[in-house]
Amino acid sequence: MSLLSLEALLEHLETWDEPRLVTLLRLRPDLLQPSPGDLTTLAVRVGSEASIRQHLQRLDAPTLHAATQLSRAAAQGSSAEDPDPVALEALQAAGLFFAETGSAPAVSTPARLPHIFDSLTAHLPQLADSLTIQTPPAPTPAGASAAMLENASVAAISELLDDVAEVLALLADSPAMTLRTGGVGMRELRRIAAASARWGSAATSGARRGRPATSGLGAGFGSDASVGEIGWLLELSAASGLIELSDGQAWAPSRLAQQWGAAARHHRHQLLVSGWLLAPRAPMLLRGPHPSSRIAPTLGLDRQRGDAERLRRALLHTAGALSAEAAGERVQLYALNLPDEDLPGPDALTGALPLRLAWERPLMSARVLHLLPWLAREAERLGLFAVGALSAAGAALLEGAQLGRASNPGAGWRPGLSRLAEQLASSMPAQVDTILVQSDLTAIATGALSPASAAALADFGQREGHGSVPTYRFSPDSLHRGLTRGWTGDSMLAWLEAHSLTGLPASLTTQVEDAARTWRGVQIGEAGAWLRVTDSEQREALLDDPVLGGLGLRVLAEDILIARAPMAALEQALTEAGFNSARSTEAEEDRGPSPAAGTSPEHTASWSLESSPWEQSPVRITSAEPEDLDETLLNAAAAALRQAGRAAPSSSSPSAAAHDVIGTLRSALAARREVTLTRVSPQGSTHQLSGVPTGMNAGRVRIRVRDDEGEATVMLHRIAAVEENPARESPFQEPTVPAPAEQPSTIEESNG
Repeated sequence: MSLLSLEALLEHLETWDEPRLVTLLRLRPDLLQPSPGDLTTLAVRVGSEASIRQHLQRLDAPTLHAATQLSRAAAQGSSAEDPDPVALEALQAAGLFFAETGSAPAVSTPARLPHIFDSLTAHLPQLADSLTIQTPPAPTPAGASAAMLENASVAAISELLDDVAEVLALLADSPAMTLRTGGVGMRELRRIAAASARWGSAATSGARRGRPATSGLGAGFGSDASVGEIGWLLELSAASGLIELSDGQAWAPSRLAQQWGAAARHHRHQLLVSGWLLAPRAPMLLRGPHPSSRIAPTLGLDRQRGDAERLRRALLHTAGALSAEAAGERVQLYALNLPDEDLPGPDALTGALPLRLAWERPLMSARVLHLLPWLAREAERLGLFAVGALSAAGAALLEGAQLGRASNPGAGWRPGLSRLAEQLASSMPAQVDTILVQSDLTAIATGALSPASAAALADFGQREGHGSVPTYRFSPDSLHRGLTRGWTGDSMLAWLEAHSLTGLPASLTTQVEDAARTWRGVQIGEAGAWLRVTDSEQREALLDDPVLGGLGLRVLAEDILIARAPMAALEQALTEAGFNSARSTEAEEDRGPSPAAGTSPEHTASWSLESSPWEQSPVRITSAEPEDLDETLLNAAAAALRQAGRAAPSSSSPSAAAHDVIGTLRSALAARREVTLTRVSPQGSTHQLSGVPTGMNAGRVRIRVRDDEGEATVMLHRIAAVEENPARESPFQEPTVPAPAEQPSTIEESNG
């Protein structure tokens, strides 16, 4: 076993034919970003730490275990004990190991690989458990019936739609203000929660009286964790484009929120799932404060995570694969244990799902182990998972999704989201418009209310309880709110009489009449132009004319109509429709109040997002997945590399490895070696800086400068190249680390 310098690695690649190069580029697509101009550039990238780490993320447990053994043997100069031939073949095809035939077969590897494995072992000790998994874990038989699974999924979806609608209503009345540092702080979340009967004091008192208070996130309503529920709903709403940041630095409902509120339930759910899938955010679920946790502000940029979409995709895809292997049998994929008042422990997520993830992608699983329980809980909130299994909604999403289209995940999820909407439209119970008005001044819905009926009751009633079948209480405050939203006493009573299956009690009628009599206010509304039409037949003809259908015409009084369109547009449309019109030369007063009847908003052609509203995230991961690459592109790139060969002597020196900035800095930082940076200023000029790296994080590297022993901080994106300096007696060298007796002649060898 031996470590390969850049020159030795280049010599190996020069012996590869075009098919082997095509396989290499397919397995490691980051090597093509941008396309290498010659084999020397390709060799630098093949041996670079950034590229090697990306490929290690794709390896399953047996292959990664074999790579670990081979790397350890290479670092020690010994031979590995019977590596798995299938794993060795895969590692050779990816350019991580090279078999050398001769009198004694040997395997060599790029010089930086042992250091990478040492770093992974030190930072991810839990990785060792994943590498011991020998066979793919299988799920256990399900403990819940199919009916229970689907009921739990549909109930979660109905509850989520109600929760989001409630939050949007709260923000419409009082937007969520942001902190000066960004995001919505805990104090603002508490204020929003206190303003809601669902999460505020009313819910708390109900729980104290002995009523059950179920929780969306694992804690009771009115508690700090219910404040976390508000935070998660804000994150989900922002990811779906339902709220946006206004100029006043406050989050308020967007124009899309109005359309969403009037859309069918399956379309509303479709948009929420689409936003969740594409959001480049860390698990958006936010817990309330407790002694052992510190919560970052909701909707802050520090929650950006470029690989979040990929993590959700891996979780769902693995759940779908496990369910498909069961061949129609119901199976238990996971068990979730999120405590109410403490941080989750090692048993927060157990079962075949996390074990399969650890087997298929051990590095990724070990890196995001603390996030997986929250990702699974969010999938439950969206109805994609339920009682430890993949629901019919989740299966429908995966059935149509094209998960390989990582370059455009919005387009990849679109077919699955449409299939999800179709499945949900047929499985959810029909919505109703009927209620039961009771003598205690409450109204109980006879089922899940339609958007129009729910909006009407929300105008002049106060919702109580939490569930898909709501109860509304009528009080002077709620009735006065209805009057401010355009209702009259007569219109409220007429609506209740038309929708109630029981007669209206006299107490409610009296309260509505008293509220209308005591309310003082001025009713306002929007209108672009008005029409006076004294002929009733002509008025009906105007309202029924298809040419005028988009103007928003409605009756204001017996002979007065109003339109949303301005007067010039109205006049032109009337002329095109064949009606004579004459402009008024004087202003006239409105003849009466506007009824509360609204118009249906225009529905978008699709409720699936092309990209996340967080698209301008400062944290992006742009590397392609292997299945994204076109074979024609791969063949052309391989042919060009074979034709170009190695670079000219002036550029094929070992300094070419200086372009592996991150890998070289990590190696130098671990070994306390001195480096020389080539830094580019904002004006484009370059200068060099020599010293020993002392720390690297948040896009910066700290360097103890050689000359004056001061410390400089350099932004990583300003570093054009970095090279390790020849070993010498350095005043910055740790006294406990002896200088090597013999220094290798190349940069790659010195990193071994």
